[in-house]
Parts: sequence; C-alpha cells; structure tokens
Amino acid sequence: MQKYFIVSFFILLFLISSDMILAFECKISDIEGKSDEELKAISDQCEIEAQEQKILLDLKQRESVTIERDISILDSKITKTDLGIKATKVKIYQIGQEIEEKEGNIIMLSEQAEETTDNLSVLVKRANELDSYSYLEAMLSEDSISRFFIDTNNFDVIKNDLYNKLSELKNIKKETQDTKTLLEETEKNERGLKFTQEKEKRQVVSYKDEKEDLLDLNRDQELEYKLKIAEKERVKKAISNRLFRTVGGVELTFGEALSLIQPYEERIGIEAALTLSILSQESGIDGMIGKNQGRCTYNQEATNKSGTVMSNSQKSSFLKILEELNMDSNTTPVSCPIYSDGAYGGAMGPSQFMPNTWWDFENETGYKNRVAKVLDKFVPSPFDNLDAFTGTALYLSDAMDRCETAFTSRFDLWSCSAAKYYSGLYNTTSNTLTRHMRPTYSYGYKVAKRAEQFQKDIDLLNN
Repeated sequence: MQKYFIVSFFILLFLISSDMILAFECKISDIEGKSDEELKAISDQCEIEAQEQKILLDLKQRESVTIERDISILDSKITKTDLGIKATKVKIYQIGQEIEEKEGNIIMLSEQAEETTDNLSVLVKRANELDSYSYLEAMLSEDSISRFFIDTNNFDVIKNDLYNKLSELKNIKKETQDTKTLLEETEKNERGLKFTQEKEKRQVVSYKDEKEDLLDLNRDQELEYKLKIAEKERVKKAISNRLFRTVGGVELTFGEALSLIQPYEERIGIEAALTLSILSQESGIDGMIGKNQGRCTYNQEATNKSGTVMSNSQKSSFLKILEELNMDSNTTPVSCPIYSDGAYGGAMGPSQFMPNTWWDFENETGYKNRVAKVLDKFVPSPFDNLDAFTGTALYLSDAMDRCETAFTSRFDLWSCSAAKYYSGLYNTTSNTLTRHMRPTYSYGYKVAKRAEQFQKDIDLLNN
C-alpha cells in the first residue's frame, strides 16, 4: 500500500502542477469565435485529462475488490468518458467550421464559373459573327482589313484564356468538393464516436446506480439479492419477447427488432430506441401512421387530382423501384390515402417511405444508395425490414443534424427529429415544428416519451 500511496502522491502533484500552467481548461461551454489553435489546445487538454483519469482508474483497479471500489472505478470511467465526449464535440465543431468554409468557396467558384461561361458565350457568339464575314465584306468594311484580322485574333486569344480559366475553376471546384466530402465523412465518424461515448456513459451510470443499490445489502440479505437478480432476468426476458408491431403491420419481438437496428447505431449515429419508437405502431397519433398500410395498390381509384392512390409525381419512381426488385407493381400493397392528413397514399413498406424519398430516379436522390452503403447491399428494398429500418435511421440522422442547431437536451432532439419525420425534413416552419413536438399529444412528444421507455428497456437488456 505504501508503494501505491507514493505513486498516488506524485500523480496528485502532477495534476496540481498541470492545472497551474495550463492556459486552457476542458470546457466547451464557449467555443464560438475561438481560433484553430485555441480549439486544438482545448481538445488536447480534454485528451490529457482523459489520460490522467485512465491512470487513476488503473490505480483504483489494483485496490481491494469491494463494491465501494467498483463505484469509484465507475466514477472514474464516467469522468474519463465525459472528457472524451468534450474533446470529440470540439473536433466536430472544428470540422463543421471547415465544411462551412468549403461550402462558401464552392458557391464563390460556381459564381465565377457561371460568369466566365457567360463571358465565353458572348465571345463565341461574337467570334461566330466575325467568322461569318467574307473577305469581300471585310474589304468593303469601314474598318481597315488589318484591324479586322486583329479583332479576330484578339477574340481567339481571349476565348482561349476564358476556356482555360473555366477549366481551372472547374478543377478547383472539384478539389474543394472532394475535400468537403472527405470532411463530411470525418465529421460523421466523429459523431459516431461521440454517440458511442455517450452510450457508454449512460450504461456506466446505470451500472453504478445498481452498485449503489447493492451497498444496502449485506450477507444476511443474500436471498433478497438472489431474488432481485432473478426478477431482473425475468423482466429482461419479458422485454425481449414482447410483441413489437411496426407501422407496416409486421410483427416481431422487441429483441428481434432491436437486433436488426442496434448493430448500425454507431455508423448512423441514431439510437435504436428512437428508431424503434418511430416504427412502433403505437407511436402514431390516433393510429394515423400506417393505419391502412398494405390495403391499397398504387393505381387504385381515389378522390384526388391524380384520380389514383398514388400521386402521378411518385409513380415513375415507384414503377422503377418495383422493376428493379422484380415485384409486381399492380399487386404490391401500398398505404391508402388518409384524407384527414392528405389526398394521397402510396407509402411503401414498414417505414412508410414514399417512392421519391426512397429513390428519385430522375434526380438520382433519396435514401436507397445510402442504405446500400451502410448495409453493403447491392439493391436494398423499402419492403425489407432491415433495409427500411436503416432508411428510417438515416432519415432521423438528417433530421437530428438540423435539430441540433436549436436544441440540446436528448428529449427535445428526439421530439424535434420525430416531428420532422412526420411533417417533412425540409421547409418545416417553426410553427409546424412546434405543433408537432411540444404538446403532450403531438407526434414528436409521444415518440420521444416512448423512446425514453425503449431506452430504459434496452439499457436493462444490455446490462
């Protein structure tokens, strides 16, 4: 023990000395306006403190095995993870600033390229006019013949310069876009790391709470202790086997649904609890979401401008999606219109993706390719559980990115993301967003409350 005391003393001395000489602390409450050097110093300090906690943790793990020691270890783990989260947040902020800078450069380069293209088109038109002159017209012109040919040569020089300038701008723009794409991928990875760190912290806090409960038990209460363990195992089994109905009417056990989504949590950066809450039929307002899923076909008659269940604007993508999947478009079920919510139906599969949202063939946008990348799958299907659930998580990830600009608490982020899932990812007004996430009866609020319960269930299963 004397050896450990000496080591502890020197570590404490090191910590005190470090605090006296460091210019920055591991605090991220105010990182706006900081320079890259200052941000790096804050990030480095967070990592230094995390390493210091690791040293303390190693020391504590050598002490005698007691519940008190376990709690102390868990406290150190929580502190270490918290510092890691702070460091990651600073890195995400830095990368976000770089992405904004690249976006500004791309806009500027696009404007310059457009201006150069306009100038080039004027010169080409003028050069074509000069080329159309015959030698006789040139000789009869008021200008001298030498002046005429000088103008022609000047146009050719300027035109070549503009062509070169345009080519240079395109190359710079491509390089900038490639850098921006790489930064976005890096940012996604950092967000995944932050997600994992926060998940680890929640689990450790939960485990610490259990350990503290055990301090109230002694050897004379061994039977009560065993009963508590048995009860927990019974509850875990009940949760895992609980019937889970998705919006598409597909019945899975909670454990089966969780096993589909959980492996991709970190890569997408969305908690399985939120995805499952969105997919749960019970999370819909008055059963609205997915209420009539699977009872209509796309070309069935309906009371709207298109005269069919599916809007004409969605049909082209729907037919190509079904053709790619070798499915019969005339018999494949889609959602029916819910006239209190809109004139059209046509949503596909357990996640209720509209065809253009899954994949718009004309504009080559949508979630299909992103799902394929996450799952390493050639042709994902909105009618497949795993593919559809992954698409839902990706959609929620996009919504979360937008919600993080206005909210910080997990409940508000979940409620906001769910509201955007319900009312639309883009062009959602603040009034619409508030209506769908604030009142206790709103879609977003109910989804967030259910997600909280799901998270408790998942934490229990993980423990």
